Amino acid sequence: MSLLRAAAGGRALKTKLPILAGGRAFAMMPSTPEEWQAAGYEVSPKNGAPKIPSPWSQWFPYEPTPFSPKLGPYTVKVQKDTVYHWCSCGEATTQPFCDNVGCKDTKFKPIAYIPRNTETVQFCGSKHSPSRPLFNGTCYLVWADVNPIPAAAVGFGACFVTGLLTTWFFHP
Repeated sequence: MSLLRAAAGGRALKTKLPILAGGRAFAMMPSTPEEWQAAGYEVSPKNGAPKIPSPWSQWFPYEPTPFSPKLGPYTVKVQKDTVYHWCSCGEATTQPFCDNVGCKDTKFKPIAYIPRNTETVQFCGSKHSPSRPLFNGTCYLVWADVNPIPAAAVGFGACFVTGLLTTWFFHP
């Protein structure tokens, strides 16, 4: 009950629920440019995004690697027949769209996206998606490559729960 009073009173729950209060702390993910640099990643001077190589660019290191401002999708409501320029370099301050400053002097160019309908679309935040600019789950693979221990825990938990449910469903 004291937890409910603390939430209703507006007090910080970090002392009582440190894992839930800071979701990034659970993922062991750096959250500031300084933490990314300390972890050994190059950081963009324009917006502080880390340059995280994808598994593909680890095998082929001579291809240009974009900065990854977010290891997840950007959910954006788009209007029909409006041209959106998706930032492919990861250095724009107006993510996920290009601000015509970030891609200057890089090998990356903005990718035009024209939606067929007025809808909500998910754009790739890690800039590694083969279906650029749309999100297809590659961001989670990049996250798993950066965070192998939490990714292994998530994989184990998913397999464990799946095993329990299939055992329960198919038990005579």
